[in-house]
Amino acid sequence: MTQRKSKIISFLLWCTLAALLTIGFFQSAAIGQFPTVSLRYQSPITGEAAYRARQHAIAAASADAHNTPFWPTFWHQHRAQLSTAGNLPRAANIPVISFSGDAGLVWHAQYLAGSAPSSVDGSGIAVPHALAHRLGGSTDIIGMHVYVDGARRTVRGVFEGAGELALLSFHIEDRTPSWTAVELSGGGAHPTRGQAQSFALQAGLGMPDYILTGGAGAVARALALLPLLAPAIYALALLVGYVKTHYPGAAVPLCLGGLVLFAAALPFLLHFLLDWAIPTLWSDFTFWSGMQSQAAAGLREFLSAPPALRDVELKLRLLELAGVAVLSLCVGIVACATWHRRRQMIQ
Repeated sequence: MTQRKSKIISFLLWCTLAALLTIGFFQSAAIGQFPTVSLRYQSPITGEAAYRARQHAIAAASADAHNTPFWPTFWHQHRAQLSTAGNLPRAANIPVISFSGDAGLVWHAQYLAGSAPSSVDGSGIAVPHALAHRLGGSTDIIGMHVYVDGARRTVRGVFEGAGELALLSFHIEDRTPSWTAVELSGGGAHPTRGQAQSFALQAGLGMPDYILTGGAGAVARALALLPLLAPAIYALALLVGYVKTHYPGAAVPLCLGGLVLFAAALPFLLHFLLDWAIPTLWSDFTFWSGMQSQAAAGLREFLSAPPALRDVELKLRLLELAGVAVLSLCVGIVACATWHRRRQMIQ
């Protein structure tokens, strides 16, 4: 292989790695937008119970201003008949997510027109652009009236999406709907399973059948950073080799300096972990076994919970990110190997 050809291949490999890393970080950021705690119930929660849970959250916030309390968003996925009026009525039987609270917690989306219906809007609806074209021929349907199982709704927003799905808002004071899922916002940076369970019981919602915590976000961050290992290890090996060759007496001070830098950066690195995954005592072997058990239990619950469309979207994003991470790691290894061979050719 000529030097010129090796240089071109090396440049293309590093550019490919940079592009894959960018994709991975954007995908990780998108996964980080998903809620950190989700409670799932097989027996529906009544509207009255949901109202009392919100009153409990308000009372908890008033009682302790120093702690961030949980705030619940209730939702339920089902199928409904959506239709339009007029001379050329159109109809579709589609999945519907009814919610009361923050629309972004039940379905994270970028809006092309309008915005998500709010919890003070009991008659709003948002649809993806593919469904908007089917109903009105374009995305310019804000204010259009549609009917969901015969009840009139007003289109408030059109979001990105090729599938057929509708978001229906219910007023925060409406006690008529029933709910099968609760998204908890607040509760600190990394709320634990125990805190979520305690809130559910104290708020009168009962014991959830499934508690999904925010482990997906931590996994996504780890997958996004994983491909950096190859160039980081290679750069470290080059640095060690350079020091041994040119400054053999500086090896020990540099190692000590590296350890000091690692210790200084450790709190920042631990910030990316969930609270229960941060060791309080590194030599405590019971902590490590307990962390492994808790992680395995959370993974089993994440995989075994009956999947809603929102869960399928999250799992698909995680699979895509895992594929990008593995490909990025392979490209990084090949790029480092190609760069190393090029250095040997020059020498």
